Amino acid sequence: MLCDLKRPFNLDLSSVLKRSLTRLAALCVVAFALQYSFCIAQTTDKSSRTEARPVKPETSHLEFVTEYIRELAAVERIRTAGEEENNQDKKDDKLPFASAVHTSRLFELELESQVKMLKGMRLNAPFDFLIPNIAASYEQKIALWRRIREIDSAFIGGPKEGVDYSKLGAEMPKIRGELDFIDQSLFEATPGIFATLIDMKADSKGNANHLIITKEDKARLISDLDDYFGAKLDQKNQNYTVSAATVLKAYLNKDFKCSDEPWE
Repeated sequence: MLCDLKRPFNLDLSSVLKRSLTRLAALCVVAFALQYSFCIAQTTDKSSRTEARPVKPETSHLEFVTEYIRELAAVERIRTAGEEENNQDKKDDKLPFASAVHTSRLFELELESQVKMLKGMRLNAPFDFLIPNIAASYEQKIALWRRIREIDSAFIGGPKEGVDYSKLGAEMPKIRGELDFIDQSLFEATPGIFATLIDMKADSKGNANHLIITKEDKARLISDLDDYFGAKLDQKNQNYTVSAATVLKAYLNKDFKCSDEPWE
């Protein structure tokens, strides 16, 4: 699914949150299934010593969106570098497995750092579901990229006894499909991420048409998107990551007023 840059970006906050919650919740059902057996194994030990954890203060919404944009850019940077490395292997008539292992490991390390960053953040309702679900999707991607690295590693160094290479090869399309599903889910949650910047206070006409950020903050976010993604924001046939960045920029360029602009 690609971003249609010409479509109108109409934002109905209630429906946006509902769609984002539904999509990310569906994604997390899959993540829960992967982690279920591990959690059950620890339940008995932890139940006797469960204590209420202190609630972290809410993270600045601007800080969260700024970090999310950085995360999108980091993932796209690794993808682009991996594609370039693969193309060079083809020119050099080299098998792509070593470069694929390299790219997969970079994805693992970057996503692990992103999960750590997100787990230090928290949003209040109605956005409280966003960060935990995004982090859960990243953890799924880590597991999938790790498996890709394991499969590619098996092809390095020639045939090995006892390895079913046909089975490994058949596993790759399944993994790619799962990665696409996660990226699509994250893309479809993008309007909900932008909605964290909307001021819920209505103006004299009953509309929520202000953002909680200043004009300088807004300009900085747009500048970050331009610096990170450049001409990719204007391309057709974008991948889900670039499409998410494009949608964020489109919303930022809509006619919302900033917090330091007059209210009607």
